[in-house]
Amino acid sequence: MTETRYDLGSTADTWKYFWHPVCTLDELRDAKPGGKGPLQSTLLGERIAVAEVGGRTVAFQDRCPHRGVALSLGWVEEEKVRCRYHGWCYDATGAGVEVPSLEPGRPIPARARLVMYDCEVRYGLVWVRLDSSADTKIPEFPAWDDPQQRCILGEPYLWPISSGRRMENFIDVTHFPYTHQGTLGAPPNTVFPVYPVDQENGRLDWLTETFLAYNPGDDTYGPPAGPDSRMLPPAKYTVEMPFTVVLSFQWSETFATQIFMHATPIDAENCRSYWFTCHTEDGSSDQVHLQLQDMVLGEDLPVVASHLPRFIGDAQEEVSVFPDKTSILWRRWLRELAVAAEKGPEEIKRCLAQVNRESAAS
Repeated sequence: MTETRYDLGSTADTWKYFWHPVCTLDELRDAKPGGKGPLQSTLLGERIAVAEVGGRTVAFQDRCPHRGVALSLGWVEEEKVRCRYHGWCYDATGAGVEVPSLEPGRPIPARARLVMYDCEVRYGLVWVRLDSSADTKIPEFPAWDDPQQRCILGEPYLWPISSGRRMENFIDVTHFPYTHQGTLGAPPNTVFPVYPVDQENGRLDWLTETFLAYNPGDDTYGPPAGPDSRMLPPAKYTVEMPFTVVLSFQWSETFATQIFMHATPIDAENCRSYWFTCHTEDGSSDQVHLQLQDMVLGEDLPVVASHLPRFIGDAQEEVSVFPDKTSILWRRWLRELAVAAEKGPEEIKRCLAQVNRESAAS
């Protein structure tokens, strides 16, 4: 059987070494009465379940080893996950601790154990890693720990495209004047400086300038297309490989904004994005900031969802130009990680440790 291909020839096994959010903490709380789940999610084609058991959040393969039904149909009681089918129970370590149909004193089979995954709660999101052997870290989110920043969690959204396609849409500024004409920009402002890109410790960092319409605290956004249009201060983009991006603007000495987004690969052709919009406290309502992001996402969706194929295929199938530099470098690293994954976790570590710092004159 042919293995399903993800972006740029990668497979699910390429991305199993990395942390991905699978739900928000609020979604887990709301999943079942009692607020502890379990909640079903999908990561890299795997059906997983998340629950709060024994005072901690845990993730496991959504399958009862008794007859293979979804444990997410069950519930949490007395710090155990109970299967809805036959009532088998499992503790926070995944060990089977109760089989109601057994006579008292009969031993529980040793194979009555759940497949457990690494699980952590950070930034109000539940992060899961299917394979810990490459020792990867949960991506950094600077605004979360900044007492001067207000971080607003947006509604996660499922798009019918790969995580790679979602990432490229986010880091590409040259589509602003057209896809977001009247919102983020407009012709004739279509050419932006191409800054150096630094690659180090699993991250890509670069600056970019745009003619983004800047109206914080105001729900009217318009294209800066007139003769008085000005280039905004350089924004900083940080990509944490493979599918996290942070966009930071410093508008003035007292006002800054930041957007955090991670595109979780549901499977090869579908992703769910988890995101925050953050800003220095200025008295504006959360709805104003969410409204702009909703507007931008609504403009992006029909364009991005029209991609053929829905994942990034062979580079020869598309035509790139110099302004696509950041995407080209990110794609190259993605391909290198796909090759590294075929050799194992140590090669993944080596690949992430690559350093390539461009000079300011490049």
